[in-house]
Amino acid sequence: MEKKPDFKAMSTRTKLEYVWDYYKWHITAAVVAAAVLFSTVRHFVTYREPILNIIMINCSSLDTGEDSFDEFLAAYGHDPAEEPIALSSNIFFSEDSSMEAVSNIELLAAMIAAGDQDLFFGTGDIYLEYANQGALQDLSKVLPADLLDQYASSLIYTTEDGATEEYPCAIELTDNAWLSENNYYDTCYFGIFYNAPHLDTVQEFAEFLLAFRS
Repeated sequence: MEKKPDFKAMSTRTKLEYVWDYYKWHITAAVVAAAVLFSTVRHFVTYREPILNIIMINCSSLDTGEDSFDEFLAAYGHDPAEEPIALSSNIFFSEDSSMEAVSNIELLAAMIAAGDQDLFFGTGDIYLEYANQGALQDLSKVLPADLLDQYASSLIYTTEDGATEEYPCAIELTDNAWLSENNYYDTCYFGIFYNAPHLDTVQEFAEFLLAFRS
């Protein structure tokens, strides 16, 4: 019969090595569980519901951040710490039909289908396909007529299924100072998702953005 070591007679270092050798998996599991619990609690304690959810596809730069919206938040009396903006800008579509493009299409479709997105920026055929499929609101029902009139030559039109009357669903922005300064786009389309949940903030941001005319 194997003799048990005299734990009391061990040195402190030997005790630690003994405990680690025999209980390392228990300790590891306990540490991981504690980390997950801490992360979960921290998320719910610090989480703030965004006042605006934005998708940007095909950004000029991957180094984008929500702090670029601080000017807008300050101008309209929003506290960045309590009223953040959620930006998704890591979706890119290349010209080929690679698996990466397929996965991005699925990701974009899932985000839009969730119904919590407000604004849609982007370039290319993917953007126009969503616009033509009715994913974007009639801007004439959301934005002031005088503001749209300033962009009359840059409006993108589509129709409802089975309808013949066109409506403006997006604006092509060229050399918009705010977009350029923040390395988002030189030229892009801008639209509002048909089920945008934060319409008041959407209208504020549209007014802010469209004031940066070239």
